[in-house]
Amino acid sequence: MTLTATVPTPAPLLIPAADLPLWLVTMPTSSPTGTRGEQTFAVRALTYAEALTTAATTAHAHPALRHRRGARIDTAAARATLHH
Repeated sequence: MTLTATVPTPAPLLIPAADLPLWLVTMPTSSPTGTRGEQTFAVRALTYAEALTTAATTAHAHPALRHRRGARIDTAAARATLHH
């Protein structure tokens, strides 16, 4: 007879979105005419990496695209700062 046991895994930590740290993620932009600029997103995320991922997703959503008026955004060059 073989007995097997499973170790219970802890439930994921659920933090309300309003309690997550606020990050300001800035990404460089360039317009079709060559003008350079930046677009900044305020996102709530637990870590730096999550902030970049969330901001990149937001950057490709329709409202952000419309705001840039055709300018390309460089999500790979994004930088995030923890807002205090």
